Amino acid sequence: MKFADIDETMKQWATPTQATCIDAYLKADRSIVGAAKALGRHKNSVLSALNNVLVTAAAHGYQPSVGLNSVVPSPFIAKGHSTLERVAPDGSREQVLQWTKTRLDDQAWFENVKAGIEAFIDDQQYGTTRVKAAPLIRDNDIIPWIQIGDAHLGMLAHEAETGANFDLKIAETELATAISMLIDELPAVERLVIQDLGDFTHYENMAGVTEASGHPLDFDGRFPKMIEVYARLMRFIVDKALERAQHVDIIINQGNHSRTNDIWMATLLRSVYEKTGRVHVLNNHSPFIAYRMGKTLVMSHHSDKCKPNRLAQVMSTDFKADWGETDYHYIDIGHIHHAMALKEHPDVVIESWNILAPKDKWAADGGYRSRQAISMVYRSRTYGEVGRRLLPLRQVQDRIRASAHGSDHYIAPVQRAFSV
Repeated sequence: MKFADIDETMKQWATPTQATCIDAYLKADRSIVGAAKALGRHKNSVLSALNNVLVTAAAHGYQPSVGLNSVVPSPFIAKGHSTLERVAPDGSREQVLQWTKTRLDDQAWFENVKAGIEAFIDDQQYGTTRVKAAPLIRDNDIIPWIQIGDAHLGMLAHEAETGANFDLKIAETELATAISMLIDELPAVERLVIQDLGDFTHYENMAGVTEASGHPLDFDGRFPKMIEVYARLMRFIVDKALERAQHVDIIINQGNHSRTNDIWMATLLRSVYEKTGRVHVLNNHSPFIAYRMGKTLVMSHHSDKCKPNRLAQVMSTDFKADWGETDYHYIDIGHIHHAMALKEHPDVVIESWNILAPKDKWAADGGYRSRQAISMVYRSRTYGEVGRRLLPLRQVQDRIRASAHGSDHYIAPVQRAFSV
């Protein structure tokens, strides 16, 4: 680091205190001691402040003393620089080309998540939230499960390519309406399970690529915008569930598109609602989550890591005590976007669930097709599954269209062949 690089340009990466040190340093004819005296601070304090600014500036590609003058735009920072030089016969060197390799700035990512958290909490004091009083209990044997199959919030789809448009506005409106319709049909219950089967969000970083493989995704809007919608929607779902249930149990599975968001959202919900004593967010640090209700045992897994034919063995091994004490065993999975029930073991039903979201271009081009719907399954502590409700997308859209402000809500047209 060379203090000759300190100039007015550096102030764009400086904190207010560091900017004051830069001003004092320049006014003191680039003297550390002079700047310290002018500020009434120890010289090591000024030295540390200037060093920190130099490090931050270099991370953004600005360090003139070594020939770096290409500032990397936010939200990226430099992770390396390469230079192509021409060496003359006399040994002198001439720079021909220089390029900078970048990566996403972790601090910028954190600030975007922080903005989403602030949108979730709104004007509430952290750790508390105002919820309606618990309803009078009518039934404590049946526990309804709302199965939110891969919502892919933040996905972008174009009708001409996939058969239907999809963006943040459509996703939020349709999922919020669907949840409202399902919950409004319920009587007052002791418990209600809200299960996110994974991939609630379509992407989990500012680059819009999958973390594991770097696969590029079609996404709507910038990451901060998607996070704010995600936070607002999750808060709506929990508050709506509390209108009908005395206790709401939240299961957020780790999805391959959303794993980072799944972890911090579970922590956020737990922190905000814990003082109500009515919202219980299950630990999702493991991708296998088990839920015991009397004689019924349910395990959840997104199923991008462990395929369905191995899940029964995982359930009976990892949760062997609960397995042996229960009569009814279910494994809920996401990831594949269509309804499918497998009986891979004589004593367990493995099932995937429909989703509301349409196909993205990758799925459309690959020929994947499935019914768009959301499900609520009724599970008894005593008798296992006793019923279910399938809510198709078109019924949700009809409800939206019938509302006061939903007459212009988008509905995909029927696809027709070219005819002559």
